[in-house]
Amino acid sequence: MAVAVTRAGAILAVADFARSLAFYRDRLGFEVEALYEDPPYATLTCTGTRLSLAEQGHRAEDRPGVDLLAPADPSRLAAILVLEVEDCLRAHDQLSQAGVPFLAEPYSPPWGGHRCFAVDPDGNLIELEQPA
Repeated sequence: MAVAVTRAGAILAVADFARSLAFYRDRLGFEVEALYEDPPYATLTCTGTRLSLAEQGHRAEDRPGVDLLAPADPSRLAAILVLEVEDCLRAHDQLSQAGVPFLAEPYSPPWGGHRCFAVDPDGNLIELEQPA
C-alpha cells in the first residue's frame, strides 16, 4: 500500500543562512512560507514544492545522530535540485546577468528541450530544465 503524499520537498543545509535565503527567494523566486530564528530555518515554496533551508549543524530531537552540513566538496553531491522552466535560455540569461554562476552554457540534447546547471551559494547544483 502506497503512502498518500500531499506535497514533496527537500531540506538543504546551508553555510550562510541569510545569503542562501536571499538567493532562493530573490534570484529563483521561491516564496517564504515560514521563517524561524533559533536555529535559522526557512520553508520556501515554488509551484507547490517545498524547499527548506537549515543552517548547517541544525539538529533536531527526532533526527538523532544526524548533522546537516553544506557540501564540503561541491564536485561531489548527493542530489541536484531540478526546476522546470518554460524558457531555459531566457532563465539562464536572466540569472547570469544577476550574477548567478553556471557550470556551462545551456545544453540542447538531441531529444529536445534545453537544460543548464546553476550553482547556489553553497555549491549545490540547480538544474534548470525546459522539457522537449
